[in-house]
Amino acid sequence: MTLLNPWALFGLIPLYFIYKRQSQSAEYVKQKRLLYLSLLFMILALSRPALTQHSSDQKIDAQDYIVALDASYSMQADDLHPSRYIMAKRAIQKLLKLHPKDRFTLFAFTSNALLIAPPTTDSALAMQALNALNPEYILTKSTSLLQLFKSVAKISKEKKKLIIFSDGGEEHDLVKLTNILKENHITPYFVATATTKGAALKKDGKYLKDIHAALVVSRINPMLQDLAKATHGGYYQLTSLTVINQLASDIEDKTEAKELTFKVKSYQELFVIPLAIALFLYFIAVTKIHQIYLLLPLLLLPYKADASLFDFYHLKEANKNFQHKHYHQAALEFTQLSPSVKSYYNIASAYYKAGEYKNALRYFTRIKTSDRSIKQAIFYDIANCAVQLKKYDEAKEYYIKALALGYDSDALYNLNLLRKQRRKTSNNIMQKKSSKEKTRKQKSSKKDKANKDRGSSNSNRQSIQSSNGQGKSKKKEKSSLLVKQKNRANKYKMAYKAYEIINKGYSNEKEPW
Repeated sequence: MTLLNPWALFGLIPLYFIYKRQSQSAEYVKQKRLLYLSLLFMILALSRPALTQHSSDQKIDAQDYIVALDASYSMQADDLHPSRYIMAKRAIQKLLKLHPKDRFTLFAFTSNALLIAPPTTDSALAMQALNALNPEYILTKSTSLLQLFKSVAKISKEKKKLIIFSDGGEEHDLVKLTNILKENHITPYFVATATTKGAALKKDGKYLKDIHAALVVSRINPMLQDLAKATHGGYYQLTSLTVINQLASDIEDKTEAKELTFKVKSYQELFVIPLAIALFLYFIAVTKIHQIYLLLPLLLLPYKADASLFDFYHLKEANKNFQHKHYHQAALEFTQLSPSVKSYYNIASAYYKAGEYKNALRYFTRIKTSDRSIKQAIFYDIANCAVQLKKYDEAKEYYIKALALGYDSDALYNLNLLRKQRRKTSNNIMQKKSSKEKTRKQKSSKKDKANKDRGSSNSNRQSIQSSNGQGKSKKKEKSSLLVKQKNRANKYKMAYKAYEIINKGYSNEKEPW
């Protein structure tokens, strides 16, 4: 168990430069010596001193076996319940229990071989490594016995007993496989993990088909039995777990048992003693200096701290600027702190006080927390930022979110205030529209009356203009002006009609949000 963080040593280095600035008083010299002694005992604790109590020799009679499990996609077939792969894992677990003192090496293989447990007599540890293997995460799906045999051949043992749980895949080169087994003194024991009838393979609940639209059926590869005979190995069909009893009996050879000797030493750890002395000396030294140095013992805690070494300085500067209403500078100091929910909230709050609502909103939305009260406060602050940015719909949405997490009188008050403001704005718009419409009607009635007066005096004008050529030109000029005014009136009516059609359904809403 780690009780001392190595970074504590680096945290103590600045103390030298801080004390160097102080007066060379007797008290200062005493404190400095205490710190040096504390550092010395910390280094001694890091060296992990221990006393050897005794050592003993442990002897066991054991044999070495290599177990290989096929993890290809065909092992997911269900002709063995619940699947070939799970049935093979249960068989391996039983085999390990039948040989508790022997050493096993575990491989998993597809088109390549993967070592999942080195040689060990701890069967529980080997099974834990096997259970940690998830074939769904293996990208290669085919079976290659050749690559497995090449990997086993690299193991530095004279004779190797290899127990293989597989359906055989599509291997067919019997001669090549036989030669590599004989050259490397590998004796294979094949446990055929499938049935002779086989099973159709499925993927996502649907049967797989080949390029000829035929079902893909996986069966035992008959070459496995021929390969076992050619290499004087063994062949077994995994119809039930009772087959493992025969396998365990066949692979056991009393004449090849080796006596393995292990030396076991026991120790008594002593690092606690210098560590306790170091902590005691350190606290004596620092309790008489400035309070900020009391933060340094946090470096000795057994967990990894998220805070930076100089966070206390930036926090102090940020608080000072905030108190003096230098909010922008306070926000910049808060950004120097280690990222956390609290630091982001302080940054956002400082930017809000500074009137930089976009920056405040950016940091409020960065905060990720599952704490209900904090999340409610964040929603409330986001809504306030949205109001300042005149995004009233967004503000309404976040006030409602804040109230959904619990009652908040401020959020409820602001939401009601926002609703009243929106309703007042909507009423003002409707009043302006109605006043404009009345003005338009009055103008149109006056124009109609003027047109009637002009029509009644039209005959008089014609008689006057016929006797005076100059009057004729004035008639034409006035008539052209009348036509332009009519056209303008028609255009204005057309535009207003379109305006009514476009705004239909909105002008009469009492609460347009």
